[in-house]
Formats: sequence, structure tokens, C-alpha cells
Amino acid sequence: MKNKLLPGVINLLMAPALSMASDVIPDDSQIDLTQWSLAWSDEFNYQNDQLDKNWISQNGPTEHPLVLGSRWRENAVVEDGVLHLINRKESRGGQDWTSGNVWTKRSFGYGYFEARYKYAGAYGTNNSFWLWPKHGTKEGEKACEVDINEGHYPNIINTNVHNWTDTYTLPDGVVQHEQDQLHHTLDGEPEQRVILDKPVITSKLRLVSTNPASIHIREFEIFESNENAGEYSDGSGAFNLAKADDVTISTSGNFYQLPSKKEFATDGRLDTRWVSNKHGEKWIQFDWDKSRTISALEFVNGWVQEFGASEGLSRNLISDYKIQSWKNGEWQTIAEYDAASVSNYADEYHTFGLAWDEDYFRFYQDGKLYYKMRNDVCFDETSMLFSLAVLDMDIAGPVSDAIDGTSMKVDWVRYYTPKQDVKNMK
Repeated sequence: MKNKLLPGVINLLMAPALSMASDVIPDDSQIDLTQWSLAWSDEFNYQNDQLDKNWISQNGPTEHPLVLGSRWRENAVVEDGVLHLINRKESRGGQDWTSGNVWTKRSFGYGYFEARYKYAGAYGTNNSFWLWPKHGTKEGEKACEVDINEGHYPNIINTNVHNWTDTYTLPDGVVQHEQDQLHHTLDGEPEQRVILDKPVITSKLRLVSTNPASIHIREFEIFESNENAGEYSDGSGAFNLAKADDVTISTSGNFYQLPSKKEFATDGRLDTRWVSNKHGEKWIQFDWDKSRTISALEFVNGWVQEFGASEGLSRNLISDYKIQSWKNGEWQTIAEYDAASVSNYADEYHTFGLAWDEDYFRFYQDGKLYYKMRNDVCFDETSMLFSLAVLDMDIAGPVSDAIDGTSMKVDWVRYYTPKQDVKNMK
């Protein structure tokens, strides 16, 4: 599928600049925009009614079964140089929420796509910057979707490449398609340590989370004395109550697509992990035959990329959790964590980028490469889209009235093509 690009771009730039030599684009550095030419942008520095010059708005219900809201032009508002896609709790178009969704009137070929935006500040929201051929796909090409970021509050990044053309049917009759979905939580620490202000005496302890994706627990340790915390990071210490002879471990369920057992959370190995179910509340619980005094606990979460462009980066770090003990017939919260206190993408602008060529997709946050994958499906022109959605099934976290009035805020969007002399890229 070499050099198939792309009539819309050839009209703008010299054709030789369209073939990005993938092997000379570095995989361990900031993207160097001096090696790219700005071919198109929208800074949103105009009045609201001018949005329609470059963008088309959805006006009506959303057919996707997981999207709870319709989308309307009135929910896409340009103000003070920023495009606001606004969530409102209102019944319209047969759905209980409204949001905004816009796509470009023109299509784009290979290049570097980048947008600077903030998330809507509530769980349950999907803040998306993505590519999809809204204006049609040429005969012989795939219907290809590239999610540069389907962001979930407070700081989860989701990338995905969908092949919507080549589908297959599972034995249960469900029609599936090829995709490469990954959740990237790049802010926070994999090691979480909790020292209680006052020890608790209990026969049950659990970690519970509404994390919008599966939680990954690589090792969990519970200590009678806070002096022991940190001493037995391999999980083999005599003071780790999570490995006591009388302990029973239970969980909310396992993620079926990965090797996952509850025993992996206490096996003393960091290369195995318990991975929760993907949707709904997630929890891991420890029950003892007799009451225990607990002063501290620690756990290692997420997983570490061991190869490729993002080697060494921790992924799928937990976004929230509560530590609860059982007392007087009910669960009582004794400690809690919210990743928004570490990094909140609803308060902070970040840039999300994609370098796309005939061989690879390279995903960037704030200009830094964090993920790379082969391109085996996307070779045709595409539109750019921004969309805000309220999602069902706790996919982006629990849906609540806190969503009402929140907005995804887009500062700008830019599209670059590589300069002709790509061999000088550094």
C-alpha cells in the first residue's frame, strides 16, 4: 500500500513531501515541528457563527448504543478563542443528555495532527479528538477510524485504531471488528502507600474503585505496623497480612482478555497481575478468620511497557480508589485517592498528537512520543472530529448530575505535513 496518498493534499504541497520516511523519525524525543510545514489550522479566533465555515455539526440523536446523548450545533460554542463542546442534562432527540460533535468540511492525508484541549470535568464523559472519513471512503479502501485521544476524566488517554470494513462473527452471533484499544494513564505513581492516622481493627478490608477502565494490581501488601510498610516489596514478608494463612481473597471479577487471577495480586511477582472487569465498580477484598490490626498498606498498580517507543512507561494507573474496612456491619472508608489531585486534564490544557504515515501511527502527548504501532489499515483521506459524549456502562466512570454544564474546551487544532528534507529530522 505504498504511496497511495492522497489527492486532497497533493494540491497543497509538493508530492515528494508526502512520503514520510518512517525509519528516520525518532522514537525517543519530542516531535520537531521545524521539520514540518503547517498546512491547515483553526485557532477559533472568531465569532461563534463562523464555526460553520470549517466545521459541520451533528444535529440529532446519536445511534451508538453506549452514547447517552444527542448532539446539536447549540452545544458547540466558540467564545474567547476557544471551542466549547457543552454537556447539558436535557431530554432532546429521544436521549437524556445533549453534547457537541463537529467534523471538518475538508479531508486530510498523511501528516501530523495536533490539538490542544481540556477535558470536561466529570466522570462519565468522553472527550475525543479523532479521525474518520466523514466524506466517504474510496472503493477498495478500509473504513478506518483513528482515535488520537478518547480522553476520560481526570487524566486517562485512550488510543484506538478501528478497521470497520473487515468484520467477523463470534460463535454467539456478535459481530466484531479489528481494533487496537489501549488506555494510557501517564500521570501518577504505580506504587501507592497508605499509612493510616489511626490503626483499624477489622476482619475485612477492601480496595474499591470506579476507575473508567480495568484496574491492574501487581502486588498488594497489608501491615499490622506501619514500620513494616516498604520492607517487603516482593510480597514475601512475614508481616504481609494479604498472605496470611487464614486470608480469603475475592474480587469483582477478572478481565477475560488478559491473564488474570486474584492470586496474582499477592504472589510476590511484579510481572503478574490481577486485572479487574472493565466496566462497573471494581474491588479486591481480603477476609480473615479473626480480626486484625491494620496500620498500613501498599500496592503496585498498572503495567509497564517493556518494548517499543514507550518502553519503561507505566500504563493504566488507577484514577481513584477507597480503602474500606468492615465495622459494625458496614463498610467504612479509612483512606481514599483521586488522581485529579495529581493531574487534572479538566483544569490543564494538554496537546494530543498523531503522526500518521503509510507505515506507522505515532501518538504524542505535549509533543512527547508515548506509543507507536504499525499502520495496516489506514491509507485513505480522512476528516478530523471533536466530540463530547456521556457514556453508558461506566465506561468513562459513573454518570451523575455533575456532568451537567461541563465542557470540552479546544484551544486550537493544527495539521502539518513533513518538509521535503525528512532525512535531516532529529
